[in-house]
This record gives sequence, C-alpha cells and structure tokens, in this order.
Amino acid sequence: MTGLALVSTTYQPAYSHTYSGYTRDAVQSDAFTLLDLIDQRFAYADRFPGRYPPTRAELSGLIYSLNTREDLIAFSQLAFHTLYDHHSITSAGLCDAHALVPSFADLWIEKTDAGYEVADVRQGSPALRIGIRPGCLLTEIDGQYIDQAVADFIGPYPTVLNDERRAYAARVLAAGRRDRYRRLGFICDGMPVRMELPNLYQARIQRDKGLVSVETRFVNGRTIAIIRFNDSLGLPQTVGAFDQAIAGLGYVDGLVLDLRDTASGGNTLVARGILSRFVTRTTAYQRHILPSDLRDFGVRRSWLEEVSPRGHFIDLPTAVVSGRWTASMGEGLTVAFDALGKATFGSDMAGLLGGITDHRLPETGVMVKLTTERLQHVDGTPREFFQPRNLFNYADAPGIFGGDGPMDAALAHVADQSAHW
Repeated sequence: MTGLALVSTTYQPAYSHTYSGYTRDAVQSDAFTLLDLIDQRFAYADRFPGRYPPTRAELSGLIYSLNTREDLIAFSQLAFHTLYDHHSITSAGLCDAHALVPSFADLWIEKTDAGYEVADVRQGSPALRIGIRPGCLLTEIDGQYIDQAVADFIGPYPTVLNDERRAYAARVLAAGRRDRYRRLGFICDGMPVRMELPNLYQARIQRDKGLVSVETRFVNGRTIAIIRFNDSLGLPQTVGAFDQAIAGLGYVDGLVLDLRDTASGGNTLVARGILSRFVTRTTAYQRHILPSDLRDFGVRRSWLEEVSPRGHFIDLPTAVVSGRWTASMGEGLTVAFDALGKATFGSDMAGLLGGITDHRLPETGVMVKLTTERLQHVDGTPREFFQPRNLFNYADAPGIFGGDGPMDAALAHVADQSAHW
C-alpha cells in the first residue's frame, strides 16, 4: 500500500533560512501537516475519548516555537508518543532521542498494581546479563523517581492518561537515550538495586550472526529441529536462508520456529516466503482493514492477504515460540501460523498496532511512519490482542531454575505430535 501523498502549497513567503536549510515557515507548516495526517489516517482513533487522537490538543501550542528541521523531528517524536503506539515513529532520529521500542529495548515494563513491573527481559541483553529478572519493579530513571519521570515524559497537560500510556512511557524511558548510558533503579526480591547500563545502540544484542540459526534437540526419542530468526524478517535474503536451513536439516521428526528475536519487524514478502512452505493451496493468512475509508466515505474497506505454495511442502509437526520481542511481522507470522493450525507457545507479544505506511512531509522531506491499517487474524481477532494458545508469563528471560519454559513445552508438544504423525 502506498503512503498518503502530501502536497505542499504553492504560496512561498520569503523567510530567512534556519541553519538546517529550511525556512521556519516550512518547518511549522510540516508540523501542522503531521497533525492533519494523524487526525486523518491514524487507524486506532477509537482508543481515545471522542475517537480523536490527543496530539493536536496536547502539542499544537509548541509549533510556533519550532525553527529547524531538527526541531520538527523532535516534535514528530513527541507527536507519536501521544499515540502511545510503538509502531508509529520518525524515520530520522536525533542523536539524543529516546531509543526505539521494542527494537532497542531490553526491558518490557507493564504498569500493574505493584508499580512499574518488569514483565520480561530480552535474551542476550545487558539487562539480562546484569541480573534483572521478571518481577523486579522499576523505581528510578536517571535518579528521578519513576512516577515523576513518567509524568514529565507524558507532559503537564495530557488529554488522555491511563496505565497503557504510562507503561508505554516507562518502556521508552527504560530503553534510554541513544547517546548515553542508562541509570536505572529497581526493587528486586524486596531489595533496592541501582545500576548503570549501556543502551542497545552501544551494546548490541548477543546473537548468532546468520539470518537464521539451526539447532537440533533429541526430545522423548524424537529429533526436533529449532530454526531461529535473528531479527531478520525485514531482509529478502532471509527467505533463501530459511530454504537453505530446511534443506540442510536431514531427517527430523518435527520443527519449532523461534520468533522471539524479531523486534524490528519485517515485511510481508519474507513472511509469505516462509509461510509458503507450509501450505498446499492458496490460503488467507491475515485481514487488513483501512479505517479512514469508513470514516471519510462511510464505506468499509477490508481485504484478506493470501499466501501460495512455493517449493517443497514442509510436512512436519510444527510449533511456534514468540514473546515480547516478537513484533510487527513477527506477530503477523505467529498469528498466521496459528491460522494454519500450528501450535503457538510464549507470552504476550509486543502488541504493535496494525500496519504502517511511510509519509514524507512536503516542505522538509522528513519521513514518518504512521499506523494506518488495522490487522487481524483471519478469525477476526485483532493482531495486537492475539495471545499464543499456550501462554506463559514471560518468554525471553530464563525461569527460576534456568529453563526455557515456552521452548521446552513446544519441543515436548512437537515430539508428542510426531509420535502420532
């Protein structure tokens, strides 16, 4: 789907240029254009009171203080924070911007009755290596109490304030800023802990270098293959890497696909390339809905996306494991495999809203990505609400005895299935 064409006006007053090469008028014009875009195209307006995003009410007063392209980028980031949607982002980043979640986050924070609780800790991350575990409470950000830090992040006059927005803010704050270390405070097992951590721009996730990784396990007398996708669902070469991994398996009794490291999402080309090996006929795997047509014209637009067979059919018992860092297309693949009847294991996923489209603001060329489509399981379940059929409290951090609960359960399931295949 193509992005919305944003057309600049022909009126070009003579203003002096800012140091970033754009007139102050152009910068401010694009800020208003962004507000219009969000009002007109954001696919989840119904999550707000009155079915209207809070962006204009909360931020329009800042526009006349914008002078440079960099100001516009920072304003755009603030605008997307008002939507508390990790999927809507600016394509251009500033050196001191907050890290993108979930791509550059290693702590998944939820707002609970206990406080800002660590729901999961990312595999291969600094936070996991230093000992943070699910159940810890995040209490401080850079020496500031978490409640005040969250309030400052959201702003002094929010028109929408709920625990979902607070949790979004806490996740962004815990991921830190791109140009500095994080100073975080926790209560873990009743004990206060303060620590300094690099962010994930400074200390990358420890993972295999390949697009996919392959491992075999011997479970209950059966040989099970595990194929892990190493945050590679956005690269077309991943389809060939997956084919090569399958071709090199030799004899196995079953297969587990590990989608827990897909935080950066991907595209439908790669998803269809993977799914196409698991179907024998053209099959629908997800539903798209475009809310703006219904709002603007009173006519609902929706369609099913299909996958067609490709190559040798993989006729093996198969399960899928996902977690908090299963995001966007990783979530779509999990939902699609569920629709194909494959068993799913893991925790809640990233819950990214719908599908995004690219939009270039006309005066400055700043690119933004906005959630403009809703996506659903073919049974009508919104993708952001889908849970694996075999649900765990957390899926990335090891259990209290060091085990990998979702993976162990998936392996046992596939081994049991293969005995009756």
